Amino acid sequence: MASKIEALINKEIEGIKNIPTDNQITDVVDLIYDQVHSNNSKVIISGVGKAGLMGMKIAATLSSTGTPAVYLSPLDAQHGDLGVMQAHDVLFVISNSGGTREIVELVDIAKNCHPNIKIV
Repeated sequence: MASKIEALINKEIEGIKNIPTDNQITDVVDLIYDQVHSNNSKVIISGVGKAGLMGMKIAATLSSTGTPAVYLSPLDAQHGDLGVMQAHDVLFVISNSGGTREIVELVDIAKNCHPNIKIV
């Protein structure tokens, strides 16, 4: 059993090592910092399924470390919860494929309702 646990830990370590640390990540972090802390805004994180669960955890972590953040289900957003979104917020969408219908629709709605919102 110990060898299985060790193999699992090593697999997770490899996964973490493979997270890209290119300029895109730096640009997103800079954007979030500038928008949220300079404009009294927040990060709105959204995703469906496992991506949504990850989004909830990211929102909770950001909030606990001083960056205002909320999780917004794209399904709930289309049924009355879009009011959480304000003009200078950052909409951080998580999608494995990038083509999840609910996410695509949320991005379209956000662009139409709040032209100044930043979407990453």
